[in-house]
Amino acid sequence: MTKAKALDIFIVAEQFRFVGKLATLVPQHPTLRIPALAFAHDQNLLTASMVCSAFALELYFKCLIRMGRKTFGRQHDLAELYGLIGRRDRAEIKRYWNEHSETVRSYVEQAYEGDGQPGPKVDFDFVLSASKDAFVEMRYIYEQGIKPDTGWLADTIVEGARKVILEKHPDWENRRQTSPLPQTSFP
Repeated sequence: MTKAKALDIFIVAEQFRFVGKLATLVPQHPTLRIPALAFAHDQNLLTASMVCSAFALELYFKCLIRMGRKTFGRQHDLAELYGLIGRRDRAEIKRYWNEHSETVRSYVEQAYEGDGQPGPKVDFDFVLSASKDAFVEMRYIYEQGIKPDTGWLADTIVEGARKVILEKHPDWENRRQTSPLPQTSFP
């Protein structure tokens, strides 16, 4: 496999992160009633958002792996990719998660309480393990649904991985894809 440049991986990761956020915000946000986006105002795009976010995290992890001058395959398993990241970067991502994880902890605890089941210990390892196959599993949610203790919980890990990259390369934050030029067939 050709060794992709870390910056190129980062730029594509950013695109999927942005699309994941937009897929959640556009239909639900009261001030984003843009006429050109009217077709999406009443849509529930959470599965698409989760798939895009999971792929963004995969790419941020691959970017960090390349920054460490290592290679990776075509795997999507987030736990395996996380294991290929340098020790310091893994520690920084985990530290970010620990400092910003209250929302996901609360969400998981409420979900288990609603089912009347004892909840898991909601820590970084649980969230990464539950989300490790989200890119593949969520794309095919219509086939089997979501298995217990799996799905997508790793938005905070996405932000932590992105932060680690931008701390090393703050000039990358405003880098964008320049080719091919954006064109669309949408009316």
